Order: sequence, then C-alpha cells, then structure tokens
Amino acid sequence: MKKLFTLCFFVIPLLDYAQSATPAFSFQYDQRPTVSMNGRALLNPWAGGLNATQYATMRLNDDTRDDLVVYDRATGKVSTFVAIDNPTGSGIAWQYAPVYEPAFPTINGWMTLIDYDADGRKDLFSPGPSGNINVYHNDSQTGRVAFGLAVSSLTTVGFGGKQNLYVSPTDSPAITDFDDDGDVDILTFDSSGNLITYQQNMSVERTGKKDGLDFKRADCQVWGHFIKEFCNDFTFGISCDGTVGMGKANPVVDVAKPSGARPLHSGNTLTILDANGDGKKDMLFGFVSCDNIAVLHNAGSNNENANFTSFDSLFPAQNPITFPAYAATYWEDVDGDGMKDLLASTYSDFNENNVYDFRASGWLYHNAGTNQKPDFKLVQKDFLQSDMLDLGEKAAPALADLDGDGDVDLLVGYSGVRSGTSYRAGLWHFENKGTTQNPAFVLITTDYLGLTQGLGLSDVIPSFADVDANGSIDLVLVGTGKGAEIRVFLNGASKGAPAQYTPTGAILWPNPGGQMIPGEFPALTDVDHDGKPDLLIGKSDGTVHYYRNTGTATNPVLQLQNQTFGGFTNDNSYYDRARSLVVADLNGDKKDELITASNNGKVRIYQFPDKPDQSLIVLDSLPALGLPGTGLIAAMADLDGDQLPDLMLGSIAGGLRYLKNTSQKIVVTGLPEEPTGPWAFPNPTDRFLTVRPVFAGRLDLVSMSGQTMVPGQDVRADVETLIDLGSLPDGTYLLRLSSDNRPAMVQKVVVWK
Repeated sequence: MKKLFTLCFFVIPLLDYAQSATPAFSFQYDQRPTVSMNGRALLNPWAGGLNATQYATMRLNDDTRDDLVVYDRATGKVSTFVAIDNPTGSGIAWQYAPVYEPAFPTINGWMTLIDYDADGRKDLFSPGPSGNINVYHNDSQTGRVAFGLAVSSLTTVGFGGKQNLYVSPTDSPAITDFDDDGDVDILTFDSSGNLITYQQNMSVERTGKKDGLDFKRADCQVWGHFIKEFCNDFTFGISCDGTVGMGKANPVVDVAKPSGARPLHSGNTLTILDANGDGKKDMLFGFVSCDNIAVLHNAGSNNENANFTSFDSLFPAQNPITFPAYAATYWEDVDGDGMKDLLASTYSDFNENNVYDFRASGWLYHNAGTNQKPDFKLVQKDFLQSDMLDLGEKAAPALADLDGDGDVDLLVGYSGVRSGTSYRAGLWHFENKGTTQNPAFVLITTDYLGLTQGLGLSDVIPSFADVDANGSIDLVLVGTGKGAEIRVFLNGASKGAPAQYTPTGAILWPNPGGQMIPGEFPALTDVDHDGKPDLLIGKSDGTVHYYRNTGTATNPVLQLQNQTFGGFTNDNSYYDRARSLVVADLNGDKKDELITASNNGKVRIYQFPDKPDQSLIVLDSLPALGLPGTGLIAAMADLDGDQLPDLMLGSIAGGLRYLKNTSQKIVVTGLPEEPTGPWAFPNPTDRFLTVRPVFAGRLDLVSMSGQTMVPGQDVRADVETLIDLGSLPDGTYLLRLSSDNRPAMVQKVVVWK
C-alpha cells in the first residue's frame, strides 16, 4: 500500500499529461477513528484541544436538552458539543459536534450567550471594534443554528450623553438581568479599569417590554461603592461621588475625569451570582495579575442598589480557584441536574513564561446546593479536555507505519511540560491497532524513545521522510533547544519492517545560516528531483526559503537557492505566517500538491512546481473547514484505505483534528506503471548488477557519503544494462537514475563478496 507522510520525500515520476478539468479538493471532519488512553476510550479524541476556555449553554439541536458552546480565548475558536446520555453512567456527557461551529460569527476576546428578547433562544454578545459590543440575534429554527447581526456597537446614555457602551478588550463583562426586572443589564469596568459601570437596561421601565437594548449608566458614579487598584486591593465604603464614608470629604477617585484618553487598562473578569444564599447578587472577580478568584459580598438593600462591603480572596472556600494569573469564572449547568455549576479557566490568551498547564485548564465545580444557595464541589480540572487528545500546547502530528503491520501509526509532539525549572517535550506514541480502513489508536507511551530528557528540547515537531533514499522511513525532529534544531534519526530497519531508531544516533542537521528560528517550520522534500532531500522553511515573515542539499543524508550541505520559494512573499500579516508545509498527491492524479497550514487557521492547497523557480498556483483555500484552530501544524496519510491521503491538524490548543479526504479521485490512464519491485538485481550482489531502467536517463552509483564509485552512463528504458562492481569493497551504495524532466529514482545496492 502506498503511504504519504508529513514532510515526506517523494520519489515519484513526474509525468506530463492532459487533465480534463481543474481538480476539486474537499475534506470533512471525521470523528470515527477511535483513540484509547490508559485503557479508556476517549469520547471526543479529535476535538482539537482547549486552553483558555469560556463556557455557555444553548440549544443547538432539536432535542429537549441544552447543549454547550465553548470559546477558546487563546485560539479564537468556537467549539460546539451536544448533550447525550452518559455512556459510562448517569447524567449527561458532551459529544463534540463541529457541524454547528460555522454558524457562529468570528469572535475576538469574549462571548456571552443570553436571551435578550425573551423569545426562548439565547442570543450572542461579543466584542466589536474599539471596545464596542456587537449583538447577534439567534435566528435558529428546527435544529439549524443561525445568528444574524442585530446591533453593531451597543450604545448607552452616560454622564456625557449617548455614547458607545465600552468594554475593554482585556475584560470579561457580566451580561445578566442584575435588577431582576426581566431585561438584560451589563456590568463592566470603565476605561480606568478601577470602577464598575452598571449599564442598566431601561426597556422595561420605558416601554414595559423585556426585548429591548436601551442602556443607561447608573446615576451612582461609583457603583457598588467600591474601587479596586491591584491584586486583591479593594476599597469599600465609597460614596457615589467618589468620597470616603458615604458623603464625607477626601475624595479617593476622580469620577469627573473624562474618559476620552483611555489609560492602560489592566484586565478584569466578572461573574454575578448569589454566593451565600442571602438573596443578593454577589460578584466573582478575577484580575490580570492575581492567581485567585475573589468573591465580593453585596450588603445592599436590593440588587439595583448594590453595596459591596467585603470580600474573600479564596473562592470557593474548599479547593479554591488558582491559576498562575488572570482567572475567570462561568456559571452554567453542565451536568444536567438543573443546578448551575461553576466553571473556571484562565483568561490569559498565551502561556507567558510557560507556567500554565493547558492540559488541565478547565476546572469544574459541581453545585451540590441550589441556584439560590450554591455549594460548589471540585470535580475535575480537565473538564472536556479529559475526553480528547490534549497535550497542552502546539500539538504536532506525524503519521507512519512504525510497526510494519501495514497501517498508519501516530506520533505527536507538543510544546512541553514544566518540571521544576525546566520545560521539556518529547513524543507521544499511538499504535494503530485497527485496520487500514478503520484505524484505532492506542497510547503506548508519552515519551517515545526517551527523548524528553534525552534531548532537552521544547516545541517538538516530528515528521517522516526517506532521508537516505533506502526505502525506509526516517524520523525528522525539529525542536527548540539552543535555538531551532533539526535532528534526523535514520531508520536501521529495511523497508516495510518495524522502524528502528537509535535515540543516541541522531544526526544534527545544520540550521542553515542560523536563520531558522523557533516556531518556523522546515519540510524535507526533494525539490530539485536529484534523489536527495532538500529543505523548505516556512518563515515567520510569510516567505518560504528553499535550501538545496548538495551534500548527503549524513553530511548535508544546505545552500540557499530562493528566499521567496513558490512566490511566497512577506504578507504583512502575523497570523498568516509560519506555514506548516506538506507535500502530497491529494487526488491520485500523479501530481504533487503543497498544503500549507498557517498561524491564523487557514489551510491552502497549491500546485507543487515542476521546477524550483516556478511560482505556486493556488488550487483551493478549503473555506468549508471554517476555523480548525490556530498555530496549525499539518500531517497527511491514508488512514481509511481509499488511496487518498487524509489530513490531520494539530494546533496551539494542544489537540488534533482529523479530516477525511473526500476529494474527487482522478484515475490517470496511459501512464507507465511505477515499478513495484527492484529494477536492479541481484541485490545483494557479489559482482555483477543487472539494471532494467523504467525510463531513459543517466545512471550513477555513489557511496553513502556521496562519492561517485562508478562513472555515469546513459541507459535506455526497459533495456538491461550490466554493471561490474567487482572492484568495489563490500558495503552499501546508492544507485541513482536521473533524467532532465523526471524526479530521480534511487535504489539501495549491497555489495557482499
């Protein structure tokens, strides 16, 4: 069976032929391949991982249960899950359902789902430009989810008249019916980041209807009678005009200062609930430099006249929420018992100083009390994450038949795990114990070849390529050590046998000119068709650099040929840069395509050039994929036996997404068959070697170090040529057949007298 691997080195004849139409490419998300870890089958293995999560329930399908929408602030991606009967016990479980994701608008920062017009369907609030709020009305019908923009940039009547309702891009507001009159109010911090602004919805007061978005900032200028400065630094007892002691002199805050010139805003998160059951709404508060969630207690006469008078810095009291920094909370029923549970995650959108464990960044507290008087009990710190492949950050898949049983196995690299002062990564190894049509991956080890401590690398990216052109797959590892490093593990096994890699025998390939930096993606592929793997690097500036290998596999010499390979130039967009590159024949037409996966989640398909100096032609941008994630790293292999390579995408979220190749398969006729067996024999030989070339060209025999051992000679297709190797010492050599308009073919030859 022919297999295609990430960053593979292909030795396939490139043939000119007429094609009737432009090839059509398509991929569909597929949840069917099973994955088991530690004896447990994962419910949602291909959900893609989660890092900094926000949770909201709403009805996605047409059953009677609410479903779950998760927004990941680190990736900007919405993931959708439907409620199902728990297959392992009572209650509900969450089944990943990506079919609903395209219905959601692009979200950047935060998301709140709440029914603002009382029609029984939750609508969506999310950031607009410059700190404004956009509102999307829920137009769903009979299981078809749809949102339409209802309001672009909400307005409010503030102290200076009508203005845009401002929410800092670093904040998480509370959008809820705070005064219990049936319409939706908004609580957020002002531009200083120190004062809560209560934006009261006046719809009921003015029209008697609950379906409006008519906001007015509360007359009390220091709403809630408190201010905050830094971590757990609250000052209570502030009057509405900003003075101490509810009307005494000595102002502590200048409430009259205009907010036109907005100062640097630190970052705050808010959740509103009655934490102690006294009938008054309290506030859960997170701050950018704090590791905790504080609960602020409301002692006001009613919710409209809130008066926060004290706080506890640890909430809940048992097993309190702590993250390295900037925690946020969400109040939703996620176990199906009718009581709202507490969920927590970090609001940080990146792993500053590598201190976060993004394998367990979704904390779930079961509500053992009621909605009026909750009692939160910690259940797990990896809510949803425990049901999916989630290695933390920057999952990097690679696919190959490692055990020689004919199906494709899986290696996954990742960013790393902190242990003391070190931050190290290795490879997770999943053996395919299914079939060529129905893969079933089982975790074998989280430290394949013992590389975690052996190499001391982070941000590990594996791939496979036949580097030494002997027919067996070699392991190529890219990681961050002393800068970006490329290591090649040559396979000591013969073609089709279980792979044999020696951890201590890795060849350190040169970082060409020291120009490849961490986070850039190299791809080993034979660009110039000379039988040796060259190097393409997806650069952080948007270009692709091409380095020709003029050396050998064990002693590569990389010479820069082109800094804008394929016509890739600086695109001036950070998120569209650092392309992961894969070369494969996607539709069976005997022509390779180049697949690029970018930081911003875009996957594109290009026609791979016949010559290194040609520009690439865009064939497809796969818009149906939506947003698979960000910081994408791609791999390809035929996982279902249909002779088309399927797509696997890792992302910064630490998980994987599997996409079945549903492209139209093209059957090419009138082409010579590729050789299915040796074209030079006997092998091994004690002297004479018979060569029957499959095409006319020039024949060379070189040593494994690249030295010419037998003078080159011209040969004709299907005409046997006898070569005398009697003068050569015993050893392994490479027989190379090359032609001007074809990729080289290379066969390993053993001389043994």
